[in-house]
Amino acid sequence: MVTPFDENEELDLEATRREVKYLLSKDIAGISIGGSTGEGALLSNEEIKKMIEIIVEENKKKIPIIAGIIRNSTKEAVETALVAKEAGANMLLVTPVYYHGATDEGNYEYYKIIAEEVGLPIIVYNVVPTNQITPEVMLRISEIEKVIGIKQVGAEALTAMVAACGDKIKVFSACDDMLYGTYVSGACGAIAAIATAVPELCIKQWKAFKNGDQKTAQEIHKKLYHVFKAYDARPFPGKIKTLINLLGRSVGKARSPIKEPDKKEIESIKEKLRRAGLM
Repeated sequence: MVTPFDENEELDLEATRREVKYLLSKDIAGISIGGSTGEGALLSNEEIKKMIEIIVEENKKKIPIIAGIIRNSTKEAVETALVAKEAGANMLLVTPVYYHGATDEGNYEYYKIIAEEVGLPIIVYNVVPTNQITPEVMLRISEIEKVIGIKQVGAEALTAMVAACGDKIKVFSACDDMLYGTYVSGACGAIAAIATAVPELCIKQWKAFKNGDQKTAQEIHKKLYHVFKAYDARPFPGKIKTLINLLGRSVGKARSPIKEPDKKEIESIKEKLRRAGLM
């Protein structure tokens, strides 16, 4: 889920509730806040708390609420995770520390301490280029009682992770351009920006794949690729918010210094949405 902000870059509670209701009206299996798409590294603990509280109020189906934890020390990660737990989160999506990085032993200790002190199920978010969790290290981390899965970026890396750890943990796809291919490779589902942008298409593709309707899944893949290319540039939160706004759901702008797309980029986003049959 994106994090809706108002014109002053403050959390827009009304827009947040609208977006939560929209996503929960679809056949999603979980809802994740405060991840990369949600600008989680830029959110305060209080903002994370407020978002989770709104989801709890609207979550009639009681699907899992997954709190993104993007912090730069074990101490900060534990503090944020405890706030999320108190607010009603059921699981944590925890990014390795990204500023100084860590050794393999440091990464293991990071997840072990969070698991022990917070007590919620943990999905590792393997997204930091300078602090990668290798399949070998993930095998060890998977032995931590509360670690239940990994959200993997990169189709080749996901294939390697499934081969090494797929019988021990769940491997979720974060490969927006290759969801279908990663399902074939063994991903158990997706936690991805594209799923919050166009949830109906993503859900339809997943169901087609599970039901053996590969033709439909492949046809949807072609549409999803155009959607992905509409926001495929760093930094992407401003672009994906613009895309969602263009689809008629008001989620505001990204938080500074992330800028919005210029006129040329907006036209490019519109064109790609048209090619996907969405505009």
